[in-house]
Amino acid sequence: MLLENMEGSDITFDVAGEKNHSHKLVLAARSPVFLSEFFDGADGEMKEIVITTLEPRVFKALFHFIYRDTLSEDAESVGSSSAFESLVSETPIAKLLAAADRYCLERLKLVCESRFCKNISVNSVAKILALPDEYHAMELKFVCLRFAAENLAVQLNFFHFIYFLLTCVYPMNSSISV
Repeated sequence: MLLENMEGSDITFDVAGEKNHSHKLVLAARSPVFLSEFFDGADGEMKEIVITTLEPRVFKALFHFIYRDTLSEDAESVGSSSAFESLVSETPIAKLLAAADRYCLERLKLVCESRFCKNISVNSVAKILALPDEYHAMELKFVCLRFAAENLAVQLNFFHFIYFLLTCVYPMNSSISV
């Protein structure tokens, strides 16, 4: 496949020291950012680009999608809800969403948004809701807000339960000595 072999490649990307060979026409066909970068500027003979804003695995997942129109196995493995309990913006799928936004890859953005939508929970909705405005992911924002509204009672009951524990149960137990 084109992605694996260097035959006909006319551009090299240096990502954290890793050299990745690619084809300007393929990239330009999928991304208006690459189209502008390669063919609208005076530097049409560009041979190498150094990428400092992406990790190598995110870059590879981005190019996998550009060439194959599917997520790579690395990006697919981010579907577990436990990954969303930590800092959401540091997950590979969030970094891929950021890259999709940066390179105007609307279909990839929708795929990333879909992955987030499938993993929204009461514990993760507020963390995920931080992403849509930053990366222009309006479908994700809509789903998060709808989920939060539909689950407001659950969240309020949880906070009431915590308040009950802190104000009623814990003070009674604190007087018990072992």
